[in-house]
Amino acid sequence: QQQQQQQQQQQQQQQQQQQQQQQQQRQPTRRAPMLARAAFIGFGLRALSTSMYTNSFRGLLHENSTAADLTNVPARADLAVRCRCGKCAFNVTVHGKAGSPPRLLRCHCVACRRYHTSAFATLTPVDKAEIPAAGGEVPIRSHAEACRSLGAVERIFCGKCSSVLATVPSGGEHEGSALLALGCVDDASIPEALALHWQEAFEERCVESVASWWSAVPGPGSGTRTRTLRGGCACGGCRFEAVSKEGLQTQHCYCKLCRRLSGSVGQTWIPALDEDFRWTSDETLKLVRTSGHGQRHMCTRCGGVLTIVYDSQPDEIWPVAGALDDESLPEDIGGELSRAIHICCSMMQPWYRLPLDDLPRLRFPG
Repeated sequence: QQQQQQQQQQQQQQQQQQQQQQQQQRQPTRRAPMLARAAFIGFGLRALSTSMYTNSFRGLLHENSTAADLTNVPARADLAVRCRCGKCAFNVTVHGKAGSPPRLLRCHCVACRRYHTSAFATLTPVDKAEIPAAGGEVPIRSHAEACRSLGAVERIFCGKCSSVLATVPSGGEHEGSALLALGCVDDASIPEALALHWQEAFEERCVESVASWWSAVPGPGSGTRTRTLRGGCACGGCRFEAVSKEGLQTQHCYCKLCRRLSGSVGQTWIPALDEDFRWTSDETLKLVRTSGHGQRHMCTRCGGVLTIVYDSQPDEIWPVAGALDDESLPEDIGGELSRAIHICCSMMQPWYRLPLDDLPRLRFPG
């Protein structure tokens, strides 16, 4: 009996030892997911920090440059112009008067905003002869309309990809000149000192027509109303309505595609569900693939870009804010704005500085 009791005790001790060993073996397995999650969270925080600039970031030129001699701004510069598709590529010379630096104009009139589908037109005077004419080797097209500041003008754009290239006034102070759209100028061709000068020294036209959505920031308690937005292209061939639910959202994009297609600083996009969007006029409408991840609705007559449709978001459509009717926007847009953000800031042009609006600034698409 004593031997049997001893054997039972030994067996119990062995079983306890085996259970302890099994628990120790299982313990790392239970901890592994926690460690993996912690590592993933750490990676996510590092990725987030590297994908964003601080809210005080204003432009690449100040970030990447040590110093620039602003006292030696060139009076002339040779600029390289290229549309999105590359079919319209040419060089121009910009020059100021009496040894002064070349001028930079920003026009906020409704016609310029709607044609460029941007917050404003960004233009610099050049010799009219340096802009390719329609009917030549370069596939140029034009659209005639009136700018509130310049009077009757001819808008020049690429007939293949619709990139905005220039505005040609029919008379007035710029008779014999053309106004080059800076959005299609290669950044590397702009002298650093001139780009820094243009950040501060520019002439604004029609400031009474400034787009309210460009500087709007979300206010307290905003983003609760449903609103129907209306807009269209410069020639009127394409018109749309979009219902924005649970507040407006704006994404200010500075990618090279938005810059070249608008010929300006960039484009602003407002999301809407596809079921809440409709075309009220589409006689000149065409859906064009503009990248490997999305398409854009464009007007085939005036070249205006009106929406983005992302392949990854088949149930959503993004109308461009520059084509909106001011009358369809709220007076206090900040009170209905639920989100606003600057994206693709790593692709910004050197001659522009972001406003001090404390909005998030993403390096890439958001």
